[in-house]
Amino acid sequence: MSRYNGPFGAAVPRHPDFHAGMMAQALLDTPFVQSAKPGSDSGPGPDKAGPGKPSGRRWPLLVKLAVTVVVLGALAAGADWAGIAARLSAADPWLFAAGFAVKALTLPFASQRWRAVGRAAGFSLTRWTAFRLQMASGFVGQILPGSVGADLLRGWFTWRLGHPAGPVMLALLVDRLMALLGVVLIGLVGLPHLAAVAPPAVAGTVLGGALVLAVAMGLLLLAGRIPRDRLPIPKRLRDGALGRTVWGAVAQLRAMAGNPAAWAALGHSIGVHLATITATILFARSVGLPLGWLDGLAIVPAAIVAAALPVSLGGWGVREGAMVAGFALLGFDADAAFLVSLLIGLSIAVLSLPGGLFWLLLRNETAARTAVPTSAVPTSHGGPDAFPTDFSR
Repeated sequence: MSRYNGPFGAAVPRHPDFHAGMMAQALLDTPFVQSAKPGSDSGPGPDKAGPGKPSGRRWPLLVKLAVTVVVLGALAAGADWAGIAARLSAADPWLFAAGFAVKALTLPFASQRWRAVGRAAGFSLTRWTAFRLQMASGFVGQILPGSVGADLLRGWFTWRLGHPAGPVMLALLVDRLMALLGVVLIGLVGLPHLAAVAPPAVAGTVLGGALVLAVAMGLLLLAGRIPRDRLPIPKRLRDGALGRTVWGAVAQLRAMAGNPAAWAALGHSIGVHLATITATILFARSVGLPLGWLDGLAIVPAAIVAAALPVSLGGWGVREGAMVAGFALLGFDADAAFLVSLLIGLSIAVLSLPGGLFWLLLRNETAARTAVPTSAVPTSHGGPDAFPTDFSR
């Protein structure tokens, strides 16, 4: 088996399906990062197409920007701004500060979730490194679609810090699954209250979505037990590089189901969502809305899911729309609901501001690593050799 020099010069086994592994690295090279790939001296020139060029990727971004502007504009146009200003001026400062402080807890919870899924996937991060990655991705994520763009940036920086692309991509997938599973579990707790205040179709949709997720995850875990050579698909697809990589990842996901670190990530995910729900309740009470715990468990999970969808920038617009619709089910004033949703969004934006410094420092750190001679770059935790990019090996 031949070898090649990895992203930081470390010798890595070259598998026969080496190019399948490189697909994961290519996916991590997202358009919002303009620096060169590891091992290159510079980024693309002004006359060359590269990851920093918008090219055909401009239209999806413009569509998401349009969704954000249209939804926020529609909500703002129908709002009573004089009433919103009066509520805000009369807000309880202590409850407001408590909401902001509780919302800040989502940052360490989210960073520890990333650290836990990384450990389950096969690479290790210190608490401080995981926190830096979370802060940097949260900062840039304010202008990226939903939470997906921020996730990819966090994965990209993790890879640039010397961790293999395959495990990083697996961790990104598990991180999203745990975030989704956590919010679904919380939503199920609030489902009886939602069913009592909402039309049957609303509660039925939530329950149906939870059942679909449960069945899909169950089928995925069961499918991981089937040998790849017995899959009922054409041999060309089954034995191709993509087929080996995808089915290897399915097997890894099944193996991670019994990993304590993966379940620890689920606990951190629940912590993130509970902190958001608590902050929403505190913000609502600070402006005079008697939002209760059951109310928060019933309506906030839907807003969390909406904000995570890659259809707007930073979740703006869809989060506010979902929050206003949820508060309306409870009989609360739409203007007050809009104000609470804005407070949640602004708290996220303010808490993300320090991430700009972490983003700049990480860019400099990873750029410096690529400039270090091969012999001077240590492999971390067994190095890339310890976990091949192709999951089927």
